[in-house]
Amino acid sequence: MAAAAYLVDTSVFVLRSRHQAVKERFDRHLLEGRLAFCQMVLLECLNNAPDPKAYAKLSRLLLNQRWADVTGEAIDRAVEVHGELAKRSQHRSFALPDLIIAATAELAGLTVLHYDEDYERIAKITGQAVDWVAPKGTL
Repeated sequence: MAAAAYLVDTSVFVLRSRHQAVKERFDRHLLEGRLAFCQMVLLECLNNAPDPKAYAKLSRLLLNQRWADVTGEAIDRAVEVHGELAKRSQHRSFALPDLIIAATAELAGLTVLHYDEDYERIAKITGQAVDWVAPKGTL
């Protein structure tokens, strides 16, 4: 059985600079070629860049990694899942980028690597694979 490939959520990217265990897992998976990024994650990460030089460096770094494109189909899937959340009156409590990231991962056959409860709630609807980068509540 092949090892899982992951679409990295922004939460993991941010936490890797704060927690050694997250950094080690992130770096190991990156070296193994098991991490992917998408445009939504790219935008969220770049939004945290402190200055133009850091922005350019981070942009180059992420664009040179494995990629899963946010497609029109992924946006449509995010809207569909949002509708399912609405049926449960849960649609207003979600970060919309998380729906796009999850849909992109689902369509690409990738597991979402995260530290964000939203993905667990999305997975209850979609049945897709998600994985906490560290056990919930430990960071």
